[in-house]
Amino acid sequence: MNVRRQRLAGVAATALAVFTAVHAPALAAQTTSGPCTVSPGVVSGADACQKGRDLFGFVVPQIGIAVSSGNPVLGEGGTLGGWPKRAFSVRVSAVDGQLPRNAVPISVIGAAVGSDFGAARTPIPLPSADAAIGLFPGIPLGLTNTLGVDVLLGASYLPTVTQSNFDVAPKDGGFAFQYGVRVGALQESSFIPGLSVSYMRRKMPTVDLGYASNNDTLSVTGTSVTSNAIRIVASKRVAIFGLAAGVGRDEIEGSASLRASVNETVLGTTQRFLVTLPDLRYTTTRNTAFVNASLGLGIARVVGEYGWSSAGTIRETVNQFGGRKADEGYRYGSLGIAFRL
Repeated sequence: MNVRRQRLAGVAATALAVFTAVHAPALAAQTTSGPCTVSPGVVSGADACQKGRDLFGFVVPQIGIAVSSGNPVLGEGGTLGGWPKRAFSVRVSAVDGQLPRNAVPISVIGAAVGSDFGAARTPIPLPSADAAIGLFPGIPLGLTNTLGVDVLLGASYLPTVTQSNFDVAPKDGGFAFQYGVRVGALQESSFIPGLSVSYMRRKMPTVDLGYASNNDTLSVTGTSVTSNAIRIVASKRVAIFGLAAGVGRDEIEGSASLRASVNETVLGTTQRFLVTLPDLRYTTTRNTAFVNASLGLGIARVVGEYGWSSAGTIRETVNQFGGRKADEGYRYGSLGIAFRL
């Protein structure tokens, strides 16, 4: 009995630590980079460089939310009960996002100038397939098991997204893979809901962010976004209906290179200048909460998810985006089919 109480205390301590981390204040969003270089080097390039940084900082959090999504496996809350039990889901997740829409002037002369890129409501979709594979059934605890372990695997695909003068274009086929682990506090049974803590490292397919204004172009190339996601999820199924809900914390990291090609008149002569910034990085931490509802019979269920990713500490930008902040909160959702075998 004492051993069982110690195990329960360990599970409770782990859940409390994760819950505390989830609800701790979000870390400040940070964009870091080295110096911009300009060729020919007779101008500053400050405006083009700042516009690239601000575009990167505005779009990357939205992509990170699409990558993180909510529940690691749609409709599932507890662990599966050990080998060879498995659960799969195929879903399309989307962020209710905002992408730049206005054509603004880009300069390489003098200091950075604030412009309004505007923002148009644009869903950012991310189809994905996820799997949970039972490894350890856990330790018997009354009508349930505790400390079961599942391995989490997944793959995602990012299509091209275009809005006016701005586009998000994937490279190398647009596919990326994810992995993680889930530890059960409670395994779902007839009378007991499922409860688990999971960690998932997700990566977005590498993309190029392209912006065109008149004859000028600004590209944020090789954009790589990863998300380290912690989730606490509870679930319960009754007959053909199922509910799952959870909270979590996402650490979103982005890296890219900036390349801008700008026409500028200098000393009465129009020249084409190339502005480059090889190392552009962005980090932010966000809290999230979500709910799943499912309906089905047997091994298959249709599952819908609705979630909210909170704002991080607001990062100020020189340029504007139609009144939108660079790191505010966004809604997201998923619709898919889940199977348990």
